[in-house]
Amino acid sequence: MRIKLFFELENNILDVQYRKSIISWIKHAIQDYDENLFQEIYHGNQKKTFSWASILSKPVFEKENVILQDNQFSVVFSAYNYSHALHLYNSFLKQKFQKYSLNKNSMTLINISMIPEKQIITDTITVKMSSPLIVRNHSRETLKDMYYAYDREEFQEYIRINIREQLEAEKLDASLLQDFEIQTVQAKKIVIPVYEKMIECSIGTFSIRGNMKLLDYLYKGGIGAKKAMGFGLFEIQ
Repeated sequence: MRIKLFFELENNILDVQYRKSIISWIKHAIQDYDENLFQEIYHGNQKKTFSWASILSKPVFEKENVILQDNQFSVVFSAYNYSHALHLYNSFLKQKFQKYSLNKNSMTLINISMIPEKQIITDTITVKMSSPLIVRNHSRETLKDMYYAYDREEFQEYIRINIREQLEAEKLDASLLQDFEIQTVQAKKIVIPVYEKMIECSIGTFSIRGNMKLLDYLYKGGIGAKKAMGFGLFEIQ
């Protein structure tokens, strides 16, 4: 299920880490709707099966702020688990016209709409990242993370590992990855502040080949790491 959320701001200035504000709003919406659902998503052991992308109006990035052309922005939200998606839609709907305070600003959901999903009928798709693609190597020994953009040697290995972890969490067959390939069409490396870290990630267009069930999963649930924090959502070209 793919949902588009339209927000209105009190003013046109967002913190440079505006994703934190959107995450906070999503958590608030879910908790206000159903505490049990909130606990299941954010305090359970399962990985989150949704991703999202923010659409800002001609943003100008400064050191601490993002200046928008106007006081509106939108978020495209997608979830693989249909039951969760339906509950999430209802939780968002409950927040419509409810002012949510931010630091020196506020955001209000003014509209919500459904976006038709594309049907995948081939084993190769060309995708454009709507939100940056993060590929992570998490060390269980040191508890430290390394991140790899598309042009790093480790990118291919760890994107497969990230996807395999997603499949295992969803109890989907890891053999779906057998024919998976991702190739760069036109991409760019960027570095984004995510809480206290500066994270290397990729934006642009990629060609993805694999089992159609896997492609459908990635399209609906996102690809890579930190999807629920506003990363890994793509559109099929």
